[in-house]
Amino acid sequence: MKKKLELINKLLLESMLDDLDDSQKCTPGLYQVIRGYINDNREHMDTLPNEAIDILEQRMTDSLPFKKLG
Repeated sequence: MKKKLELINKLLLESMLDDLDDSQKCTPGLYQVIRGYINDNREHMDTLPNEAIDILEQRMTDSLPFKKLG
């Protein structure tokens, strides 16, 4: 049963990521679903090394069309 749940979880995540790239499916509702998914899987995200989070945060900041001053 655990393997089936892991498969469903993987397929759901892949589908949501694909939907983010589709302008027809990228709606506020999708963002709510993704936010729920992140909240439901918070314990997995909390185990990421701080260095990985720092790198991801820096890349996201660098890709913004504007930057915070100060």
